[in-house]
Amino acid sequence: MTGLTSQKAEKQSAIIEVRFNSLQMLAIDRALGKAAGCFPMAQEWYQLNLAHHAELARGRSVLLTFPAQLGVMPRLHGQLPDCHAEWLPVIIKALRAHRGTILLAEVMTGLYEAVAWGFAQELYALDGIFDVATMAGRQRLLARRSVMERLHGLPSAYSDVQAALEAMRHGC
Repeated sequence: MTGLTSQKAEKQSAIIEVRFNSLQMLAIDRALGKAAGCFPMAQEWYQLNLAHHAELARGRSVLLTFPAQLGVMPRLHGQLPDCHAEWLPVIIKALRAHRGTILLAEVMTGLYEAVAWGFAQELYALDGIFDVATMAGRQRLLARRSVMERLHGLPSAYSDVQAALEAMRHGC
């Protein structure tokens, strides 16, 4: 019985890694900066950009960590994730409203769906890093998203994102 308990605790405390390229980091920063009511979130993302300034200035990809589930803030080797999973709907909303970032919004929706429906850790075990920075990584995430929806009998994340955004309508 302790094996099941430790597996459950491990699943709840999982952290996933997501790779973004410098242009995506900038696009998210700009979208959050222009979105109405997202000032606190824009400040948080700006701080992330500052923390990774050297890599971004060289045009390199940045590896950010997220919890593998909503509502938890696990520690990995004593470190908290770089981002809250609950940031994803805010980022998606800002990207959808910002011109030229709808494809990135779709990929971020795939990431949010994996986290919200609890299969992010399963995908992370299969593929390792969620590579949003490359075309192949984005295609793999979207393909895995469709497979997981069918495998687990899940509705599209779009309705889940809409529900989360509606719940947060009074502030980011």
